[in-house]
Formats: sequence, structure tokens, C-alpha cells
Amino acid sequence: MRRRQQREDRHVVIIPIEIDEEKESAYLDAWQHAAEVMAEQPGFIRTHMFRTIVPGSTFRLVNVAEWESTAHWEAAMNVCPMLGQQIAVAHASNYEAVRTVLPASPQSPGSGDGHPPAGLSPAEAHRRVVDGELTLVDVREEDEWAARHPAGAVHAALGTLPAALPDLPDGPPAFVCRTGTRSVQGGAQAIRAGRSSVYTVAGGLEAWETAGLPVVVPGREGAGNGA
Repeated sequence: MRRRQQREDRHVVIIPIEIDEEKESAYLDAWQHAAEVMAEQPGFIRTHMFRTIVPGSTFRLVNVAEWESTAHWEAAMNVCPMLGQQIAVAHASNYEAVRTVLPASPQSPGSGDGHPPAGLSPAEAHRRVVDGELTLVDVREEDEWAARHPAGAVHAALGTLPAALPDLPDGPPAFVCRTGTRSVQGGAQAIRAGRSSVYTVAGGLEAWETAGLPVVVPGREGAGNGA
């Protein structure tokens, strides 16, 4: 009997990026903002940025993005904030996914998967943190955390969050990022890991600062806004 082969109908975009080393930081900042916008578009699955480890490589960075379909990707490109930017030369190549191997990751019973984390306003999240009711977890990258972060937060970058979750306090966590996209992903990871009463800070650090809540800027005395 012939075995029916399943086929993934997904669209993968691989973009090698030619860029000078001194421009990389500015490009990554622009890419981070664009990636968060794209993550809010229909059909988005995931995106990654890689840096080559081969000295002298023409394409210093490579961006890989995965979408549910070609149509979703083409529609999202209409709102991409990096269109027309001149920081780097990008060469897009489109690929169709034909095989995928994923690590086994069985869900534990009662993991609570299937519902999103609850959103809190920055003011409410701050109040609960001050009252000891929540642990505020900043899931941005190390350089973002080092530049400034919400007062009272602990740091666990999104990519390291699965390993960091067991070391967080047992109480409810509230995840925060720059604008709110990565914090939802972090909250979903916590729910899958069996955490209950998981929250995110709506609007992220940008909304936190707009609300006048305190931030820590390393190298300066005290906290920033609202201290």
C-alpha cells in the first residue's frame, strides 16, 4: 500500500544581506522594528536573522522568514517599513518548503496551551509588580536590555526563555518587550510550559515609558521616567 506523503504549504523567504560591519547595528535596529510589524500581519509564522561566521563573506547577514503562503507574504510586503531603505543591499530568494524535521516536544498534561496570555496596561502591571503580585520579565535582546529597561524587571531574552523559565519565581509572570509582540510569544511559551496566570504588558516598553513609569538606564543614577 502506498503511503500518502504530507506536504507543507508554506512560503519561505531567504534574504542574504550585503552590509558593512559598521552599519550592522543600524540595520538590525531597523530589521527589529520591521520584524515586529510583519509579525502582526496575517499568515506570519516566524523569522530569524543569522550572522555569518565565515570571515570575508559577501553576505554578512541572512534573514529567513516563514509565511503560511506566498499571498500572505506578498500582502505583508505592502506594509513593510524597510522597503526602500538604503542601509544594505538585500537579495531575496524564494523557496518552497518540501521537508521539515522538528524535535520531539510532547506537551505535558495540563499545560494550559491553547489560550493567549492576558494583557495588562503598563500602569496595572507596574502596580502589581510593586505590590509583589507579579514578576516582570523583559524578553528583549541583551543589547536592548542594557540600553534601558523597566524598573523592577528581570531579563530573559525570548530565545533563551524556555531554559530560563524554571529559574523565574513561582508566581505569575508578566512579559514585556519593546512594543508587545515578543511578549505575547514569551507568554505563550510560559503557558505551554505549564505556567498559569500569565500576563503581557500591552504596548511594551514604549507604552510603559509613555505612561511615565520608571525605567532603568545603566550608567545613570536612579531610574528614568516616573522614578
